[in-house]
Amino acid sequence: MNLSRISAIILRHYFLSLRQLERFFDILISPILMVVLWGFMTRYVSGLQSSTLAAFLLGGILLWIIFEKVGTDIGVNFMFDIWDRNLINVLATPITFLEYLTGLIAISFVKILVSFSLMGLIASTFYNFQITSLGFWLTLFALNLFIFATSFGIFNIALVLRFGHSIGPLTWILPFLIQPFAAVFYPISVLPPFFQNIANLIPISFVFEGMRQVIKSGYFNQSLFWTSLILNLVYITLSIAFFAWTLRSVLKNGKLVKVI
Repeated sequence: MNLSRISAIILRHYFLSLRQLERFFDILISPILMVVLWGFMTRYVSGLQSSTLAAFLLGGILLWIIFEKVGTDIGVNFMFDIWDRNLINVLATPITFLEYLTGLIAISFVKILVSFSLMGLIASTFYNFQITSLGFWLTLFALNLFIFATSFGIFNIALVLRFGHSIGPLTWILPFLIQPFAAVFYPISVLPPFFQNIANLIPISFVFEGMRQVIKSGYFNQSLFWTSLILNLVYITLSIAFFAWTLRSVLKNGKLVKVI
């Protein structure tokens, strides 16, 4: 794996983000609008004498954006290269698909750092919510969110390679399909039994359960963390295996040309 080639992918998306309005909107404007919207909602909830619930809601949306932005950004950046007819130019260089994929993951990590920092600043300044109050546990929560989002992004790219760019919109639709089961704004226990079984298979549901415990009591539930991490390791392994199998299949059958 060549770091200079990976850096080239990162630089390309950096310059594109400076020049293309839709990419700039995705990094800065969209997260800010999300925090402002939920900030006003939590202010209203605080007025109902439920400050803990308000913290649950705002903490939930801040952590959810880590997963949603990274998970969709990996797939969307891949789709941008297809729509711009640039993927064939990239693959014509010495860069390998693994290096290209690593570059997409790296640029998504950088972008979420910028977005999350801005959201945290706005939440602190206007809504008196200190995301840093989660302490070191915030890093562990973010780690599990990022791993699952990466798995999701790799899976999305594999789907596009397998079925063509016509299913590209799934890259930003799929995350919201799992949100009801991810326990972002409410505990798993409020879900019907069948939905609870689904939630127990989603790593990030344990992240949000752990976040609420830290906010409420200051206690970090290691069992929730390790359960989430183990599930994440399973999913990242499966997504990489599925991607590798799909890539070999499209290369063998000559379908990659139809995608790019």
